[in-house]
Amino acid sequence: MSSVKASTEGLEIVDRARKMRKWDKYASIWCEQAQVSQTTLKRFWQRQTPIRRDNFEAICQAIALDWQDVAAPEYLPTSEPKNLPKLNYIPDKRCRKVWGRDLLIQEVLNALTDPQELSILSLSGPGGYGKTEAARQIARATLKRHLFANVLWVTARQTELVGDRISAETDSDILDSRQFLHQLAIQLNCSSDRVRQHLREEKYLIILDNAETADVDSILAKLTKILNPSRALLTSRLQTNPPYVKLLPIQGLEEHWCCELLRDEANYQNIPALLEADREQLHTIYELSCGAPLALHFIVGRVLHDRTLDPVLEELKQAKGRVETFYKFCLNTAWQQINPSARNILRYMGQMDAGILGEEISQVGKVEETNLPSALTELRRWYLLENQKDCLGNWRYSLHPWVRNSIRSNLVDRWQPSLEDIENIAKYKFNIDLDGDII
Repeated sequence: MSSVKASTEGLEIVDRARKMRKWDKYASIWCEQAQVSQTTLKRFWQRQTPIRRDNFEAICQAIALDWQDVAAPEYLPTSEPKNLPKLNYIPDKRCRKVWGRDLLIQEVLNALTDPQELSILSLSGPGGYGKTEAARQIARATLKRHLFANVLWVTARQTELVGDRISAETDSDILDSRQFLHQLAIQLNCSSDRVRQHLREEKYLIILDNAETADVDSILAKLTKILNPSRALLTSRLQTNPPYVKLLPIQGLEEHWCCELLRDEANYQNIPALLEADREQLHTIYELSCGAPLALHFIVGRVLHDRTLDPVLEELKQAKGRVETFYKFCLNTAWQQINPSARNILRYMGQMDAGILGEEISQVGKVEETNLPSALTELRRWYLLENQKDCLGNWRYSLHPWVRNSIRSNLVDRWQPSLEDIENIAKYKFNIDLDGDII
């Protein structure tokens, strides 16, 4: 059995991952999930001597990391070419089907392969418009068409966006240019100072997902110096548009694609209220949801629960086209309806940047193992939960970034209706205004 020792940079990655789980360095839950002794875990951290590779892999897997991202270079396999990144860095799709993005994908592909275009593109738009899903499809399409040697995917998700600024409380976790280059080096299986050479020798597509939560200015300043012939694509809620970045706004889905999505989900979930919706109702959903895929999925979850469409349409009208306002309506409604086990899962997962295994939820997420299946099913029915495979092929549960940010900001626990909310609810439910007059 071979032995492995962590690199200094690898331990930094592990340290960030365990802090997100609020685990101590020698946490018993870590030892239990990795099935190693506390002595072995201490040796892993000390780096004085290598530990057995199976134990090393298990320690990394317990916090959703690939052991090759943590190991010192001299312990990595040498059978594969060193400049060949792993394909599994492209995340799995979040939705069963993706609707209405063919033209956008082709536009981005044309720009990425046009030598006259800027080498950095930014796919920008509000939360819930499907930026990550579109980027995933673009990445797969470039490989299928052999447009790039490979795709390098980096996700910036260790920080919170408050308004249009990164939260000061999480500045130490911001993905900066040094960490960004390190992530590229891991995927290229080389040192950070050789990333530039690799990107010039072969044409790679670099994707920085959730760029709004990274130190994007420093990253872009570095990228402009090391690209060519390689290219970069950002996804961001903010419009990052310096002169060396081409901005590509992502719009809501067109009306017929909204209808296709709703009908498909209604058939899949057997929701008569949506299947029987008339053209006018579907048009209202399209207009008020702004064609945002996340809003449409929330609508499906609401109608599935309420068994009627009218109350959901009323809440859309109250939001007046402000999509994130409607998201809050839906999340709050779901929070009031789901059982305590499902709430505990959301609270726990909201603190995790990476997806987590079901057994981790039952052990540290305050959820009884017997209650776990029904709680997960309930969260999926409300479209609050996503299933994704990790780099080792294990299914993990994750949250949409908007849902995660809402949990972290304590939106679900602190939600109190504003005066305007109370007035809207009174008008809708009781047909009276705040002065007590019948409307």
